[in-house]
This record gives sequence, C-alpha cells and structure tokens, in this order.
Amino acid sequence: MRVWKTGEAVRITYEGRTVEGTVLLASRNGTSLFLEFDALLGGYAGRMPVSVDDDGVIRDLMNNLPVELSPLEVS
Repeated sequence: MRVWKTGEAVRITYEGRTVEGTVLLASRNGTSLFLEFDALLGGYAGRMPVSVDDDGVIRDLMNNLPVELSPLEVS
C-alpha cells in the first residue's frame, strides 16, 4: 500500500470527475489525508478529508465513496 505524504501533487478522481490537487495534510502512517484542489467535487469545495482502509481503498469521510488518487508528475 502506498503511503501518501504531505505536499504531494496528486490527481484526484471522485464521482467520475478528475482534478489536480495536493495532499494538504497526511497522517504519519498515511491512512488519514486532507486533500486540497481548486474545484467542486461532489459537494466538497476545495478540500476533502479522506481515509485509507486496510485494503488500500481511499474513501471520503462524509459519503464513504471511493476516491482514486494517483501521483501527479510536476515539471
């Protein structure tokens, strides 16, 4: 399972929409994340708290829906 770190640039996909963002805060073990982005995603305005379960599935904390994260290459 990947451990996400504070400050990482990410691609966030939620409810079929993909935006670029940043891991604003990450717990030491990477299971609690606070994502930041410049968009509206499923009712979230610019920030979204998520958790990573034991199987590595990332879910938003309000609706328990899956969130896909991938690293974003920054040039």
